[in-house]
Amino acid sequence: MSESASMDHKIYVIIVTYNAMRWIEKCVNSVLDSSSKATLVIVDNNSSDATVETIKNKYPQAILVENKENLGFGKANNIGLKIALEKGGNYFLLLNQDAYLKEDTLQKLMLQMETHKGYGILSPIHLDGQGNQIDLYFQTYINPSNCKNLYSDVYLNKKMKSVYDVRFVNAAIWLLSKKTLQEVGGFNPYFFHYAEDNDYVNRCKFKSLKVGVVPDAFAYHDREQQVRNSNPRNLANLQDLKLMNPNSNLSANKMIRLTFKKTIKALVNWNKSDFLDSIRYLKKLYSTKKQVAKIKNEIKNNPYPFLN
Repeated sequence: MSESASMDHKIYVIIVTYNAMRWIEKCVNSVLDSSSKATLVIVDNNSSDATVETIKNKYPQAILVENKENLGFGKANNIGLKIALEKGGNYFLLLNQDAYLKEDTLQKLMLQMETHKGYGILSPIHLDGQGNQIDLYFQTYINPSNCKNLYSDVYLNKKMKSVYDVRFVNAAIWLLSKKTLQEVGGFNPYFFHYAEDNDYVNRCKFKSLKVGVVPDAFAYHDREQQVRNSNPRNLANLQDLKLMNPNSNLSANKMIRLTFKKTIKALVNWNKSDFLDSIRYLKKLYSTKKQVAKIKNEIKNNPYPFLN
């Protein structure tokens, strides 16, 4: 299949914005330079800067949704995905406001998604904002423990595969197909910010859909290139990932029992930080037990979870 043929499908590019003036023009222009056939869906999370005004003035062709509050990354993307599905979309690129495509990125991703039907998510290689190096965090996604043979094939000048399997890649630049949305759905509303992409990858695996990177497709992720001291995926998010993972049989009641044991241990050893974290998480578990059961049922049994 030729690259031009791959672009005959309806492709929607969904960008969630929040105070995006630093990046928005470069981000949107990169999409327009990559494809004249892609439809832009921009979902703004109640920006307080000139993001919305800029989009209206410079990109009137974009479908713009103005949220009255910050709904977070996952819920806002779900709004864009619903719109794209209703308009007959076949492919859906989720693009961070601080990410930019190279001119051929979209074509290359779609071509490989058409060719390799077993993938739920495809990502390009993420460079830093200037294209001077591979994005610092992305380097961990493609290291030998997470992505078999990519480093070796590059270093030894071997013939590169079209797609390399990865355990995880963050959702800054994801290509999804209609099949992915039908089987995996949108983002889990249980996660407001951080860990929603980890959860989505877990759900792809549950549906036997692989996650891959396309080594000859590149994009730029214009963010700080240094490891932060604190991990934004905090205790609650890590515990929530375990709880929501459909590949395990961990119920809310079992998680309550496990967390209760941690609370007692922290109290006996008087680890104040762990004790307070565990107490907070116990309260959350008790208040969301019914919601957790409902969400897990939707993940496992419904078509288009969180999008219908």
